[in-house]
Amino acid sequence: VPYKMVKNKILYDRWPGDDRWRDLPLYGDWQTEWYKAPTAENNVVPRNEFGNVELFKPWMLPKNSVHLDLPGSYALARRLNIDAPHAVVGFEFPRCRAVPVMSGVVVCKEYAETLRNAWVEYSAIQTQKAEDKRQKRIYDNWKLLIKTLLIKEKISSKYEGMGNPSTKSRKGHVHKFPVKSRKKDKVTGEMVQKCSCGLVVPVESCEEEL
Repeated sequence: VPYKMVKNKILYDRWPGDDRWRDLPLYGDWQTEWYKAPTAENNVVPRNEFGNVELFKPWMLPKNSVHLDLPGSYALARRLNIDAPHAVVGFEFPRCRAVPVMSGVVVCKEYAETLRNAWVEYSAIQTQKAEDKRQKRIYDNWKLLIKTLLIKEKISSKYEGMGNPSTKSRKGHVHKFPVKSRKKDKVTGEMVQKCSCGLVVPVESCEEEL
C-alpha cells in the first residue's frame, strides 16, 4: 500500500475522457527493499520481458552468471548455442526517447571460459583478415601506380618529338604525313598519322602547324 497518493500531470500521453491528471503512488524508505538478483539455473540466464538482463548496478547481476563485456560476443554465443542475453547498463534519451544501452552479454559461469576463449580466437582471426585486406590494398595500389607509370612511359617514348612535326631531323629529313596514313590509335583512341620515318603524331598537331 503506498504511503501517499499525489496528482501527477501527464505530459506526453492523452487519455480519453480525463483531464490529463492521474494518481501517482509514493512509498517511504521503510516500504522498500534492495533488489534481489535471480539465479541462473539449467544453463539459462533469467531476463526481463524484452529478453535482456538489467544490469544498472554490479549487484544486479544474476547469481551463478558472469558479465562479459566483449565486442561481438552476442553473435558468437549464438553460433555456439550458448544462452547469453544482452546486458542493459543504462539508457540514452535522444529526441525525448528512451534507448537502452547494451554492453556485452551475461552468461552462465560454466560457459564463461568457453565463450571467452572462443572470442579470443575469433578476434585473432578477424585481426588477421583485416591485416590481409590492408596488405592486399597496399599491393593493389602499388600495382596500379607501376602500371600507370609504364603506360605513361610507353606513350611518352612513342610520341616523343611530336610537338613540331614539320621540322627537319638531324639528317635533313622533313616529316611528311600522307592522309592515307591516318588511323585510330589503339592506346589513346585518337586519330594519328605516321611519317615514312616511323614518327607517329596526332592529326591535330599537324593541323595546328598548318
